Amino acid sequence: MTSSPRPPRRRERLLAVGAVVALTSLLAGCGLRLETPPPAPPTPDANETARERAGADALGLEVLAAAPGGNPADPATSIRATVVALSGEHRDQLGSGDRSHPATPAPTTDPSGVPTTAATAKPAGTTPDVVARLVQTASNARTDAATVPAGPLARLLGSVSAARLLLARELAAAVGESPAPELAAVTVPESVPAGLAPSALSALVADEDEAGYGFEVIAAKLSDGARSRALDRAAVHRIRAEQWARLAKVAQTRLDPRRAAYALPAGLDDPAVATALAQSLEQSLATSYASLVAGAEPKSRLTLLDALTEATAAAVAWGAPVPAFPGLPERATG
Repeated sequence: MTSSPRPPRRRERLLAVGAVVALTSLLAGCGLRLETPPPAPPTPDANETARERAGADALGLEVLAAAPGGNPADPATSIRATVVALSGEHRDQLGSGDRSHPATPAPTTDPSGVPTTAATAKPAGTTPDVVARLVQTASNARTDAATVPAGPLARLLGSVSAARLLLARELAAAVGESPAPELAAVTVPESVPAGLAPSALSALVADEDEAGYGFEVIAAKLSDGARSRALDRAAVHRIRAEQWARLAKVAQTRLDPRRAAYALPAGLDDPAVATALAQSLEQSLATSYASLVAGAEPKSRLTLLDALTEATAAAVAWGAPVPAFPGLPERATG
């Protein structure tokens, strides 16, 4: 019995498939490949967008605040140099590249919709230009700190925002610009910031109360205007300690962390030692608030961010320099 021949159409299809396979193998052997669509470029998420914006703002400030040939004896010249130096540190920590060979970042848009790049900042701007840009970029970083998903990035952006605003205030004062850029009012919220554990608030109650106690002792060692300023800060910290304690529901309970007295350094009869303690108390509170920013959910961060800035401003008022990263002692340099 003989088999019938394979249908012609089926034979043709098999031959066609074989030809395609052979052609594909030949192209691969020659180092060629069939065209495939290029991969889609990665889209930056909210964290990366905020980081890029803050880095671009830092680079723009470096360019704008540079004042070659300025009078070294002019306080504004010194502060502008500080703006340049601190902005470079900010850019380093934000991951914006090598400061010795800066690459212009891609254009970003600040929360108000204004494009922000180094190219948009004119070199060696006037001091009012620098003040205005510091205020704007501080606002950009504050807004982003209150919205980015990543807590550690929010903490960094909040610190950068504080440094920029405080530098703007110092620079405005140096040239007699009035009114000086204002600090946001700090108010204890009506509910516990989302994302924070009760133990975190308990620690804050103790920190605020310790600052209140410390400033009461400082006031007893100083006189005239310095004494009045210390008493004012003591009252502020005691009130905030009570407000946070009530909010955390630990006030007048066995969980209340406040104490009758706290350990203080020796030598407070020396005004220099007392002043150094005032700086230290405020800087410690800035660190406490910065830590809380990292743990709080975005919608709950604004009060904490503003308290970080206000505490640092108080330390500066007692003679401390504006740090590159307020509230972030692990990033301190020198």
